[in-house]
Amino acid sequence: MCQSSNGSIGAGSFSCCEPKNFVQDKVCNNFTVAGDDVVGAEILYATNSNEVIYASGFIKNTGNFPITVQFVKGADPVGGTGGTIVRQTVVPVGGAFTFTISRFDTIRAFATGATLALPAAGEFCITPRYSIG
Repeated sequence: MCQSSNGSIGAGSFSCCEPKNFVQDKVCNNFTVAGDDVVGAEILYATNSNEVIYASGFIKNTGNFPITVQFVKGADPVGGTGGTIVRQTVVPVGGAFTFTISRFDTIRAFATGATLALPAAGEFCITPRYSIG
C-alpha cells in the first residue's frame, strides 16, 4: 500500500506509486457453442493487444450442456487453438461464472455433448481495461 507525501493513506500525491491511465470497454453478447472439445471451441473474445489486459465479467449458461470456458494466452489469432491455458472453469447448466483476470488474449468455450443441431448457449459480458500512457 502506498502512502501520500504527507504520510497518510488515501487520495493525494503518492510518492511511491506511478499514476496509471486505463481505457475501458464493455462487450456483452449471447453465444452458442456447437463444439464439444478444444478443437471445436468457439472464440468468445480475442484481442491482438500486446499490452497486459485486466478484465472482469461473467459467463452465464442458458443452455442444456455444461460449458467449459478457457482463458488462454498465445492462442492462434484465427482459429483460437493452442496457447497456454491461464484459467479454466466449467459453468453448469443454469449457472454463472464471474471473473477478474489478467494476462490472457483469448477466451474460448466448448460443451461436451453439444452439436450443431443442439448447441450449448449462454450470455457473455466482459469489461477489459488496457493501460495507456
